[in-house]
Amino acid sequence: MTTSLQKNEPTILATNEQTWRLHRNVDGRLVFNKPNAEGLAQETPAQVAACFPWSHPQQFVSLRDDKGHELLLLESLQEISGPSRQLLEEELALRNFLPRVLEIQSISDQMEFFHWEVTTTAGPRSFLTRRHERPRQLDNGQMLIKDICNDIYVVSRSEDMDPKSLRLLWVYLD
Repeated sequence: MTTSLQKNEPTILATNEQTWRLHRNVDGRLVFNKPNAEGLAQETPAQVAACFPWSHPQQFVSLRDDKGHELLLLESLQEISGPSRQLLEEELALRNFLPRVLEIQSISDQMEFFHWEVTTTAGPRSFLTRRHERPRQLDNGQMLIKDICNDIYVVSRSEDMDPKSLRLLWVYLD
């Protein structure tokens, strides 16, 4: 079901992908292509934003123009197929790059900070967290850790971690 709203309001898309498409132009930018009222193709440079990137990364994905005005709101990426879905997933991955902590080597106490030595999906990392800031627990069992530079790391669910990492993490949380 596709619902058209008044001018300057987004279109909410459920399953009908035929009225629009996405592609990359020669410089690699994402382009939203939708017919205008006369049926002529109208191309607009687009950006992708997940409305709920940590709790529901595949739901309510917004396509916006360069000024931030919403062009289209997708209820779920599960209902999109083919090249458009692949482009959306690529863009979301680039925008929401969050290294995943695979292993914790150490967490040491340094005055007002905790010093973390970890292995992530982006390689080995060392970062500091404020002593009073604790990881944010997500509904899916994962945790988000924000370091003092406001970089965010995702910690897997406890059942997915090795025993040493889990022990270090629980000592830190207590």
